[in-house]
Amino acid sequence: MKKRIIFILLLQICAASAVKAQLEGRRFLSGGIGASFYNTNPDLDEATNNYNGNVSIGIGMFKTQTKAVGWNLTGYVGGGKSLRYINGQSEPKSGINQYGIGVGRFWQFYKHFNEKIGIYIGPNVNLNYGYKKEWLTEQNDINEQKTHTTNLSLGVSAGVYYKLSERWWLDASLGFATPFSVGYTKTNNEFLASSQTTKASQFNYNLSPTFNFPSVGLGLRYFLAN
Repeated sequence: MKKRIIFILLLQICAASAVKAQLEGRRFLSGGIGASFYNTNPDLDEATNNYNGNVSIGIGMFKTQTKAVGWNLTGYVGGGKSLRYINGQSEPKSGINQYGIGVGRFWQFYKHFNEKIGIYIGPNVNLNYGYKKEWLTEQNDINEQKTHTTNLSLGVSAGVYYKLSERWWLDASLGFATPFSVGYTKTNNEFLASSQTTKASQFNYNLSPTFNFPSVGLGLRYFLAN
Protein backbone atom coordinates (compact mmCIF):
# COMPACT_ATOMS: atom_id res chain seq x y z
CA MET A 1 0.00 0.00 0.00
CA LYS A 2 2.82 2.39 0.93
CA LYS A 3 4.63 1.63 -2.35
CA ARG A 4 1.44 2.37 -4.29
CA ILE A 5 1.04 5.77 -2.59
CA ILE A 6 4.69 6.64 -3.30
CA PHE A 7 4.22 5.60 -6.93
CA ILE A 8 1.11 7.83 -7.30
CA LEU A 9 2.97 10.77 -5.77
CA LEU A 10 5.85 10.25 -8.19
CA LEU A 11 3.42 10.22 -11.11
CA GLN A 12 1.90 13.51 -9.97
CA ILE A 13 5.34 15.09 -9.61
CA CYS A 14 6.29 13.90 -13.09
CA ALA A 15 3.03 15.25 -14.51
CA ALA A 16 3.65 18.64 -12.91
CA SER A 17 7.22 18.63 -14.24
CA ALA A 18 5.93 17.78 -17.71
CA VAL A 19 3.58 20.77 -17.67
CA LYS A 20 6.46 22.96 -16.54
CA ALA A 21 8.71 21.62 -19.27
CA GLN A 22 6.04 22.22 -21.89
CA LEU A 23 5.24 25.81 -20.92
CA GLU A 24 7.99 27.54 -18.97
CA GLY A 25 10.14 29.61 -21.30
CA ARG A 26 7.97 28.98 -24.38
CA ARG A 27 7.04 31.88 -26.63
CA PHE A 28 3.74 32.13 -28.46
CA LEU A 29 1.84 34.16 -31.04
CA SER A 30 -1.91 34.73 -30.78
CA GLY A 31 -4.44 36.44 -32.98
CA GLY A 32 -8.03 36.95 -33.96
CA ILE A 33 -9.99 38.59 -36.73
CA GLY A 34 -13.60 39.69 -37.13
CA ALA A 35 -15.85 41.40 -39.66
CA SER A 36 -19.48 42.49 -39.95
CA PHE A 37 -21.70 43.91 -42.71
CA TYR A 38 -25.03 45.72 -42.64
CA ASN A 39 -27.20 46.77 -45.62
CA THR A 40 -30.43 48.76 -46.00
CA ASN A 41 -32.47 48.98 -49.20
CA PRO A 42 -35.50 51.30 -48.74
CA ASP A 43 -38.18 51.63 -51.43
CA LEU A 44 -37.99 55.43 -51.81
CA ASP A 45 -34.28 56.09 -51.43
CA GLU A 46 -30.86 54.76 -52.35
CA ALA A 47 -29.47 51.68 -50.70
CA THR A 48 -26.85 52.16 -47.98
CA ASN A 49 -24.40 49.81 -46.30
CA ASN A 50 -21.88 49.62 -43.49
CA TYR A 51 -18.93 47.36 -42.83
CA ASN A 52 -16.24 47.03 -40.17
CA GLY A 53 -13.38 44.72 -39.42
CA ASN A 54 -10.92 44.21 -36.60
CA VAL A 55 -7.71 42.29 -36.05
CA SER A 56 -5.59 41.54 -32.98
CA ILE A 57 -2.06 40.13 -32.78
CA GLY A 58 -0.25 39.16 -29.61
CA ILE A 59 3.18 37.89 -28.67
CA GLY A 60 3.97 36.46 -25.26
CA MET A 61 6.09 34.13 -23.19
CA PHE A 62 5.47 31.80 -20.26
CA LYS A 63 7.70 32.92 -17.40
CA THR A 64 6.58 29.91 -15.35
CA GLN A 65 4.09 27.13 -15.99
CA THR A 66 1.32 29.36 -14.57
CA LYS A 67 2.33 32.89 -15.61
CA ALA A 68 2.64 34.49 -19.05
CA VAL A 69 3.39 38.07 -20.11
CA GLY A 70 3.34 39.77 -23.48
CA TRP A 71 2.18 42.51 -25.85
CA ASN A 72 -0.95 42.99 -27.95
CA LEU A 73 -1.43 45.03 -31.12
CA THR A 74 -5.01 45.75 -32.27
CA GLY A 75 -6.57 47.59 -35.17
CA TYR A 76 -9.96 48.21 -36.73
CA VAL A 77 -11.45 49.91 -39.77
CA GLY A 78 -15.02 50.72 -40.79
CA GLY A 79 -16.90 52.44 -43.55
CA GLY A 80 -19.68 52.09 -46.09
CA LYS A 81 -22.14 54.12 -48.11
CA SER A 82 -24.40 56.65 -46.40
CA LEU A 83 -26.68 59.52 -47.46
CA ARG A 84 -26.49 63.15 -46.42
CA TYR A 85 -29.15 65.74 -47.24
CA ILE A 86 -28.19 69.28 -48.25
CA ASN A 87 -31.00 71.73 -49.12
CA GLY A 88 -33.43 68.83 -49.35
CA GLN A 89 -31.32 66.87 -51.82
CA SER A 90 -29.74 63.54 -50.93
CA GLU A 91 -26.08 63.04 -51.69
CA PRO A 92 -24.38 59.63 -51.33
CA LYS A 93 -21.06 59.41 -49.54
CA SER A 94 -18.87 56.30 -49.63
CA GLY A 95 -15.57 55.26 -48.12
CA ILE A 96 -13.81 54.57 -44.84
CA ASN A 97 -15.18 56.68 -41.99
CA GLN A 98 -13.45 55.22 -38.94
CA TYR A 99 -10.25 53.46 -37.96
CA GLY A 100 -8.09 52.88 -34.94
CA ILE A 101 -4.97 51.23 -33.58
CA GLY A 102 -3.85 50.18 -30.12
CA VAL A 103 -0.98 48.60 -28.22
CA GLY A 104 -1.17 46.86 -24.85
CA ARG A 105 0.76 44.92 -22.23
CA PHE A 106 -0.79 41.88 -20.55
CA TRP A 107 -0.13 39.55 -17.63
CA GLN A 108 -1.94 36.19 -17.43
CA PHE A 109 -2.16 33.73 -14.52
CA TYR A 110 -3.20 30.17 -15.37
CA LYS A 111 -4.96 27.25 -13.74
CA HIS A 112 -4.34 24.03 -15.70
CA PHE A 113 -7.02 21.42 -15.05
CA ASN A 114 -5.28 18.75 -17.11
CA GLU A 115 -3.02 18.46 -20.16
CA LYS A 116 -5.75 19.77 -22.49
CA ILE A 117 -7.74 22.53 -20.85
CA GLY A 118 -7.30 25.41 -18.41
CA ILE A 119 -8.36 28.96 -17.58
CA TYR A 120 -6.52 32.23 -17.06
CA ILE A 121 -7.12 35.72 -15.71
CA GLY A 122 -4.95 38.81 -15.46
CA PRO A 123 -4.58 42.59 -15.84
CA ASN A 124 -3.69 44.57 -18.94
CA VAL A 125 -2.75 48.14 -19.85
CA ASN A 126 -3.77 49.54 -23.25
CA LEU A 127 -3.12 52.72 -25.24
CA ASN A 128 -5.52 53.34 -28.16
CA TYR A 129 -6.09 55.94 -30.86
CA GLY A 130 -9.31 56.20 -32.88
CA TYR A 131 -10.69 58.38 -35.65
CA LYS A 132 -14.33 58.72 -36.72
CA LYS A 133 -16.08 60.87 -39.32
CA GLU A 134 -19.86 61.22 -39.39
CA TRP A 135 -22.55 63.50 -40.82
CA LEU A 136 -25.01 64.97 -38.35
CA THR A 137 -28.12 67.01 -39.15
CA GLU A 138 -28.21 70.10 -36.92
CA GLN A 139 -30.77 72.91 -37.46
CA ASN A 140 -31.26 72.27 -41.19
CA ASP A 141 -27.51 72.08 -41.75
CA ILE A 142 -25.13 69.14 -42.14
CA ASN A 143 -22.28 68.93 -39.70
CA GLU A 144 -19.32 66.89 -40.99
CA GLN A 145 -17.89 65.94 -37.61
CA LYS A 146 -14.40 64.46 -37.25
CA THR A 147 -13.41 63.03 -33.89
CA HIS A 148 -9.91 62.03 -32.74
CA THR A 149 -9.70 60.04 -29.49
CA THR A 150 -6.67 58.90 -27.51
CA ASN A 151 -7.35 56.61 -24.55
CA LEU A 152 -5.26 54.93 -21.83
CA SER A 153 -7.02 52.16 -19.93
CA LEU A 154 -6.41 49.59 -17.21
CA GLY A 155 -8.33 46.34 -17.65
CA VAL A 156 -8.79 42.77 -16.51
CA SER A 157 -9.61 39.84 -18.79
CA ALA A 158 -10.27 36.13 -18.38
CA GLY A 159 -10.32 33.23 -20.80
CA VAL A 160 -10.16 29.49 -21.34
CA TYR A 161 -7.85 27.48 -23.59
CA TYR A 162 -8.02 24.07 -25.21
CA LYS A 163 -4.84 22.38 -26.40
CA LEU A 164 -5.24 21.16 -29.97
CA SER A 165 -1.62 20.02 -30.37
CA GLU A 166 1.87 20.78 -29.09
CA ARG A 167 1.96 23.95 -31.19
CA TRP A 168 -1.69 25.07 -31.34
CA TRP A 169 -4.19 26.21 -28.71
CA LEU A 170 -7.79 27.28 -29.17
CA ASP A 171 -8.32 30.40 -27.04
CA ALA A 172 -11.73 31.76 -25.97
CA SER A 173 -12.48 34.84 -23.87
CA LEU A 174 -14.79 34.47 -20.88
CA GLY A 175 -15.12 38.06 -19.69
CA PHE A 176 -13.42 41.41 -19.32
CA ALA A 177 -13.54 44.63 -17.34
CA THR A 178 -12.11 48.13 -17.80
CA PRO A 179 -12.19 49.57 -14.28
CA PHE A 180 -10.28 52.74 -15.16
CA SER A 181 -9.57 54.77 -18.29
CA VAL A 182 -8.48 58.30 -19.11
CA GLY A 183 -8.63 59.92 -22.53
CA TYR A 184 -8.40 63.02 -24.68
CA THR A 185 -10.90 63.82 -27.43
CA LYS A 186 -10.58 66.45 -30.15
CA THR A 187 -13.59 67.25 -32.35
CA ASN A 188 -13.70 69.29 -35.58
CA ASN A 189 -17.11 70.43 -36.85
CA GLU A 190 -17.67 71.70 -40.40
CA PHE A 191 -21.17 72.88 -41.33
CA LEU A 192 -21.49 72.31 -45.07
CA ALA A 193 -24.40 74.62 -45.90
CA SER A 194 -23.17 77.66 -43.90
CA SER A 195 -19.41 76.96 -44.33
CA GLN A 196 -18.84 77.49 -40.60
CA THR A 197 -16.25 75.52 -38.61
CA THR A 198 -15.81 74.94 -34.90
CA LYS A 199 -13.33 72.97 -32.78
CA ALA A 200 -13.58 71.45 -29.32
CA SER A 201 -11.45 69.28 -27.07
CA GLN A 202 -11.87 67.62 -23.69
CA PHE A 203 -10.25 65.29 -21.19
CA ASN A 204 -12.35 62.51 -19.74
CA TYR A 205 -11.98 59.62 -17.35
CA ASN A 206 -14.05 56.61 -16.44
CA LEU A 207 -14.16 54.59 -13.22
CA SER A 208 -16.33 51.51 -13.71
CA PRO A 209 -15.23 48.30 -11.96
CA THR A 210 -18.01 46.22 -13.54
CA PHE A 211 -16.97 42.81 -14.91
CA ASN A 212 -18.61 41.90 -18.24
CA PHE A 213 -19.38 38.19 -18.11
CA PRO A 214 -19.81 36.23 -20.27
CA SER A 215 -17.96 37.69 -23.26
CA VAL A 216 -17.37 35.13 -25.99
CA GLY A 217 -14.59 35.53 -28.55
CA LEU A 218 -12.44 32.88 -30.26
CA GLY A 219 -8.81 32.99 -31.31
CA LEU A 220 -5.80 30.78 -31.96
CA ARG A 221 -2.43 30.60 -30.22
CA TYR A 222 0.72 29.24 -31.88
CA PHE A 223 3.78 28.21 -29.89
CA LEU A 224 7.17 28.91 -31.45
CA ALA A 225 9.90 26.29 -31.53
CA ASN A 226 12.22 26.38 -28.54
